[in-house]
Amino acid sequence: MREQGESENRGVHAKTHIKPNTTCMIIPRKCLITVEMGQRTAIGHKILHSDLDLDAPKHIFLMIYLLWDKKVNGPKSFFYPYYQILPRTLRNMPIFWTKDELAELEGSYLLAQIADRNEAITEDYESILKVAPELKEICTLDEFKWARMCVCSRNFGLLMDGHRTSALVPQADMLNHYRPRETKWTFEDDKQAFTITTLQAIPAGAQVYDSYGQKCNHRFLLNYGFAVEDNREVDGFCPNEVPLELELHQDDPIYAQKLEFWSRGESVHDPSKRVRVCVSNNENTRLLFSLLRTMACNQGELLAVSTSMDGAAVSRALFGLASGESSRNASTFYRSCRDIRHPLSLRNEKAAMELLLEIVDDALAKYPTSLAQDVASLQDEVAYPRFSNKRHAKIQVRGEKEVLHHFQYWALAALDVIQVMELEFRDAGELSFDAKIRQLEEEESGVAGPHHTIVRYCADVLGSLRKEEMKELRRRAQALRKSVY
Repeated sequence: MREQGESENRGVHAKTHIKPNTTCMIIPRKCLITVEMGQRTAIGHKILHSDLDLDAPKHIFLMIYLLWDKKVNGPKSFFYPYYQILPRTLRNMPIFWTKDELAELEGSYLLAQIADRNEAITEDYESILKVAPELKEICTLDEFKWARMCVCSRNFGLLMDGHRTSALVPQADMLNHYRPRETKWTFEDDKQAFTITTLQAIPAGAQVYDSYGQKCNHRFLLNYGFAVEDNREVDGFCPNEVPLELELHQDDPIYAQKLEFWSRGESVHDPSKRVRVCVSNNENTRLLFSLLRTMACNQGELLAVSTSMDGAAVSRALFGLASGESSRNASTFYRSCRDIRHPLSLRNEKAAMELLLEIVDDALAKYPTSLAQDVASLQDEVAYPRFSNKRHAKIQVRGEKEVLHHFQYWALAALDVIQVMELEFRDAGELSFDAKIRQLEEEESGVAGPHHTIVRYCADVLGSLRKEEMKELRRRAQALRKSVY
């Protein structure tokens, strides 16, 4: 193990060349601190038999053992050598950052999460004191916070003898994070030991890494105290996320009806929802678009998606047809606002994209700096030194803005394509839909071009809407000719 100066950064390095599929680390069971050990302490026993609603119960029992053993047994503890190599301050954890360091996160949702984490830890400490006042004799609130972040950043979820538990594993918890993973770990019942096995060759002198999993940088920063500079998988996918806040407008003439559909299946009628999105067409992206379509509904569209009345009648309302006219397609009844996975109409999709643009622009306006400024700042390793809290904060907000810019580009591209379609319907456009899509496809290969999900949405989703609109235009033209003759 190597420690890098006074920064509390550590790393485990290979002394010799290690071949693939080599068990490079074996930690006997007696060297593990488990949840059950914390439960067997006097304080742990009181917590276990109380009705306390704690933020992270498994973490609490590991913390209790760590704090109790350090205080009561001190140098006599079996784990004393382990305690001596644990970080002293954990200054890299955001809950311990200074005001100046937190200021680097201005505009980020992470500030609220840091405040919530601090509040939750304080509430746990005060709650435990009510059932076990002796906790104050083994730790202060600050020491309790230190233990919480030690456990949060170092514990392993294990299956031991068929029982799921969590444990602190000395030495194994010193491995730093790297993706794709180069090692794997488990608890082997036959060996009664925690083992780490290499998945590839590791040269002598090279650092031996663990993978903390595919995570958004906000989870790395909040729980481990670092942000990954280029947080991408080998296939190019970036798991960085940002939460988008969506809220029904109370001045909407059909607010009450929308709120009923918006809250269907939920115990509380809350007009706001939060969706975490990343640069991907995943389930959360589809949920976002479903909610936007609900927000953009007019009365006919809302009636069509939220009721199970006669399909023909609802469709006539949806498309503004007289009672005797037939609609271009049947209506679809959706169980809730989460289920609208396909466009309702061109009008609705355009309004949804306008809402998306408004939401993203509002989110970007909360930051004091632009994405371009953040990228430039990260080039300056004097102002933003490597491994510094300031740099990790800047990496975090840059990642959030990259996601927001992706959806801003999505909304603008969609509105641009819709405008081309509307001009095409009136035979007034100089650029055809097909030409516009080819243009997007050509731009996709460029550095600043659209993500492939945006191009596919414009080509396929808006393309299907275009076909429906053109069918409707032809139907109306035929109906007009019949009425003339």
